[in-house]
Amino acid sequence: MITTLVEKFKVVQAVEPKTTNAAIVGDYASLKNVINATVIVNLTQAVAHATVVTLYQAKDVSGTEAKTFALDVPIWANEDTSSGDALVRQTNGVSYQVSNTAKNKQIVFHIDPSKLDINNGFTCLNVRIGASTQATNFASAEYILDSKYAGDVPSSVVVD
Repeated sequence: MITTLVEKFKVVQAVEPKTTNAAIVGDYASLKNVINATVIVNLTQAVAHATVVTLYQAKDVSGTEAKTFALDVPIWANEDTSSGDALVRQTNGVSYQVSNTAKNKQIVFHIDPSKLDINNGFTCLNVRIGASTQATNFASAEYILDSKYAGDVPSSVVVD
């Protein structure tokens, strides 16, 4: 039997494709019932810009008391997806600044939910993409979540 991506993982659109002319705040996702989370950010930079992508945490999916991650997570990046599909391991962190080039780019963060400030009630993930002030630069992002509980219809992560 073949298992598909959506049968194994919860795939959630965090940021619909939009311009980075202004800063972007992605949707929040609860990690209460998640083993591991992956954040994938895609950038189309028609104009060179050193855009910063940052992980945030909050106490609920409405963003209560949102703050950056305190503990670093693994990061991979492809600074030119037009020339290949290789993701290069970067230094662990809570944010990543892409190179100041006009290229298509992909950034991948791997999150163990224990990296959240769980002791103080932080259970939700958020991704933010800095403003490039360029109307022709675009971004999108997805969360790919490995749920603790298998099922035909994974429970929603955008509600508490």
